[in-house]
Amino acid sequence: MAENPNDDLSALQPGQVESKDNGERFGRSAGGCLVQLRRRVSEPGFVVTVDAEPRPGVPTELITHEWAAANAAFDRYMHEY
Repeated sequence: MAENPNDDLSALQPGQVESKDNGERFGRSAGGCLVQLRRRVSEPGFVVTVDAEPRPGVPTELITHEWAAANAAFDRYMHEY
């Protein structure tokens, strides 16, 4: 059976980040929200999401082709949420 990457995400503490071998990152924001950076499956690129209510000026999802932009959004979500 394939390993489910979400199995150990509930154990993440605020501020903690886990990185996978394929570059995907999962973290728990300072406010306790789950933040994920994943590679897109259907098209090239990356998606960064946070499991939280949107805030003005800070979206809860970013889709980009740029690795640097995806990492910057991940770091921002980790601090903003």
